[in-house]
Parts: sequence; C-alpha cells; structure tokens
Amino acid sequence: MNRIFLFIFSALLLVFPRQTVAQLFDDLFEEEDFQSSEIDKMQQREAERKKAEEKKKTEQKAAENSDQTLKEPLDQPPMFKEEPPSSQPVIEEKNKEKATFLLNTKPQEITIPSLPQIGSGKMPDLPDLGSQATKKKEDENLSLFEMRSRKTGSSDTDVLKFDIAGIRLKMTPQEVMQQALAAGFLLKIQDRKIPTLNEWKYRRLCMQQMLFAYEHKKRCVREIAQHNNSEYTSRLVFENKSRRETLTVEFASSFAENRAYRIRYVSKGDHSLGTTDEAHYFKTKRRQEFLKLLITKYGVPDDEQTLLWGVSGLGATLQAEISDSFLDASLVLEDLSIETEDFDNMSVQDAKDPSIEKFSF
Repeated sequence: MNRIFLFIFSALLLVFPRQTVAQLFDDLFEEEDFQSSEIDKMQQREAERKKAEEKKKTEQKAAENSDQTLKEPLDQPPMFKEEPPSSQPVIEEKNKEKATFLLNTKPQEITIPSLPQIGSGKMPDLPDLGSQATKKKEDENLSLFEMRSRKTGSSDTDVLKFDIAGIRLKMTPQEVMQQALAAGFLLKIQDRKIPTLNEWKYRRLCMQQMLFAYEHKKRCVREIAQHNNSEYTSRLVFENKSRRETLTVEFASSFAENRAYRIRYVSKGDHSLGTTDEAHYFKTKRRQEFLKLLITKYGVPDDEQTLLWGVSGLGATLQAEISDSFLDASLVLEDLSIETEDFDNMSVQDAKDPSIEKFSF
C-alpha cells in the first residue's frame, strides 16, 4: 500500500509543479471534512435528549417514593428516608404535608387502637337475634300444663300409686307375672339380658379363649353371666286375645333390684268399622268409655290436653292416648329415674371391680 502511494506521489511530481501538489494534498486533508457542523448539531441534540430522559426518570422515581411513603400503614413504624435531592420536583401541597408528618413522627407517638386479646375468653356482646322468636315458637308447641309445670316444676299427683291391670312401677318380674295372670293375661314373650358393661367384659374373656364364632361366643358369654348371677329378666310381654289387649313391662337390671320402670298397655279398636253412622256411633261410644274410665280410676289429669298425669322428666308419669281413626287406646306408666339409677349403680360397681387387663410391672 505504501509503495502504491509513493508511486502516485512521484507521478504527480512529474506531471504538476511542487506547489500545486502541495495545495492538492492540503485540500484533501482539510479539517472541515472531519469536523462537520451538522455532526456537531446532531451530537448536541442527542445529548440533550438523553439528559431530558434521565430527568424524567428521576421525577417519576421521586413521585413513586412519595406515594409509597403516604401508603404506609399507621400500625407500623414509619420508614425514615433521606430527603430527596433538590433536583426532584416539588410534591403537591397536601401530600407534602402528610409526608412531612410521617417523617417527623416518632414510632411511639403513633397510637394503635387496642384489640381484644386472643384466648382471653371474653366475647363481645352481640345482639340476641331471634332468640325471643325461637322461644315463643317453642312455647306454642307446649300445652298449658307443660308451660305451667316449667315454672312450678312440681305436681301433687303421686303416679307411683297408679297401676295398670294391677301392675305397678318398681314391681319385680315375679310380682308382675302374678298380677298379669290374675288379670286374664297370658305370658307371650320373656327376654333376658346381661348388664351392658358386664357383657362387654365377658365377651373379651371368651375371645381370650379363642372363641370367635358368633354362636360359640354367645354361648360362652351367657354361661359366664349365669355363673356370676348377672343375667336378669329385661322384658315381659302378656296378651289377652279375646279383648285384643297387650301388656309390656320393662325392667332394670340387678343393679336397680330388677324393678319395673315402664308399663305399656295397648287395646286395639275395631278396625273393621268404616265411616257409616253405625261406625261413628260405636267409635264415639268407645272414646267416651275410655275417657270416663281414665278419670274414674286416675282422677283428672294434670294436663287435660295431652292426658298426662305427673310432670315429664320429674319422676313417674302416666300418659294416655287414643287414636282418631281406629281408636286404639294406650297407656304408658313409667319412671325413667329407675333406669338412670340402674346405669349409675352399674358404673360405680364397674369402677370397684378389678380390670381384666393384666400388667407385669
């Protein structure tokens, strides 16, 4: 390349004078060709544009920082930030006042509203919505006697003195059998049971003897109960077919001396009667006789609407009922406190008995 350049330069010297060649080279490498005024203007405009963009970004960042400061919750200490440089735009007057307040306020000066402690057990007072309406609706389903008995909680009627066909509450199975036969009833069903907790224990003992089949296990449990004199008469069912009557007596276990706690009497009406005048006459006659006999034997009921003697849930009661269609008459004489006493005594005895589980330490 250098050789070519020297060759060209030598040729020019031979053709043109020396001064002319020198002027030609000066014009070729003149400084204006390298530093054009248009390029300078373009570079200046580009620098101004970049400067304007940087300024705009700085203003946006300052505005975002200001909004973030105003949005900080009061229940946290305010974040202390450095003051923005003087080049940032001025915040609007209202926002500036809020930001100044937050920046100049100490954490302990901010008051946080007190909230109820979790687990303190103190619940806020709430309005008693709908309770009165619910209570009123429940009272509408009660008879006048039941509403009155809820207030007084007592009755002058001694239901324990009542009997059905000579059978009273707290009688033993032998006494019930004697009275039922004398009243013209015949024994139809006799059920025997084992106290629940004892039966569970006997079943575990039988399973320890590898008796898993149902029949073998059942026979084993009954043999253990008979050996321990734990089996008792739980129910007796009597029947008088000629009068379409049934009499069912239920007994507590030996933990309550195997006494009767429920007596149920049912007298079936004539289901062949229809809706004729004759049927209406016999149905009306049967209803009148039933109600007359009730008042004659037991007196006026405490609750005349439901034919109830005594107070339900507060001792012995007698409940009478006669159906509308077939006029089936029923009586239920019961004392649920005997059943409760049975379970309580069984639980106390179970706590005294040694456990069937054995330990070696």
